[in-house]
Amino acid sequence: MNHRILVPLAVALFYGAATALAAEGKVTITSVTPKEPYAKDKISLQYEAVAGQSGNHLHLNVDGKRVDVIRELKGTATVDPLPSGKHHICLAENTASHVPTGVESCVDVSVW
Repeated sequence: MNHRILVPLAVALFYGAATALAAEGKVTITSVTPKEPYAKDKISLQYEAVAGQSGNHLHLNVDGKRVDVIRELKGTATVDPLPSGKHHICLAENTASHVPTGVESCVDVSVW
């Protein structure tokens, strides 16, 4: 087997995979307060994000509807009081043209 070809190939594959992972981005909701079950209070999400190659900002979505645009990659996002029932809250990475990249972090909450 020719090691002169395998070593550069292995290095290229390793660095190509690392670049691909960095291009994808990441959004993580690190905590939600208050803890469930939620009274009809504001809900705070602590989050951290790493922008992907085409990522520009985050959208805060509640039940599939955008409620805020967030420019900071780390901080707290606040959701106004919600009506009683179950709700799906997401922080989603978007391009400068507001097109979702597919990178998001979501939590489900119940309000009583």
